Amino acid sequence: MTAQVTKREKEILTLMCAGKTAQEIALILGCSVHTVRTHIEALKTNFAVYKDTALVAAALRQGVID
Repeated sequence: MTAQVTKREKEILTLMCAGKTAQEIALILGCSVHTVRTHIEALKTNFAVYKDTALVAAALRQGVID
């Protein structure tokens, strides 16, 4: 089963995969760090993982990001 993600969540996952921090992602996307962290926490729940690295790995494994 592939997790469903929004366009913004996919952007955040792609940037996380590129090694960007939450602060860097916020600057790139023009939003607050709090907003980025909220999206990341929602994604972790959606993918049933606890760590950022596990989140990126799960997204890659499921084909959500390239």
